[in-house]
Amino acid sequence: MHVYPHVPFNNGGRITTGYSTKRKVKDISPRNDDEGQVFAVRNGTVTDTEGNMSQGDDDANCVIVRGSDQLLTVYAHVSPSVSAADAVTIGDKIGDMDLSGDSTGRHVHLARLPAGGGSVQDVLDAQDKAVFFEFKNLSPW
Repeated sequence: MHVYPHVPFNNGGRITTGYSTKRKVKDISPRNDDEGQVFAVRNGTVTDTEGNMSQGDDDANCVIVRGSDQLLTVYAHVSPSVSAADAVTIGDKIGDMDLSGDSTGRHVHLARLPAGGGSVQDVLDAQDKAVFFEFKNLSPW
């Protein structure tokens, strides 16, 4: 099982919806005093981003990062500040939380997917293959 060192928010956060066999993502909400910046929870290379979605659209804005183990970390409901091929290090800002897609509140969907092409379409096609993960720390960085 993979363990990420922190949640993707500067001031910490909490898991508001956990991973299940039916819903293979975790929803992580920031503390109320958090500005909504989203930070990388692992080192890697950005494989793709989506930044043209609005609230109510079928899909959400997202950032996809491939780690050294070739698995993908997907951050959804994030307006990207990075581009494909950018290298990111744990703690680098990758975007700002938004309400794109089917979202009614401040949170980020975080998913871990097996290696694939790394495009937004690859991620949408492989959602049912996501694997379980944990966080070492929910506290502020």
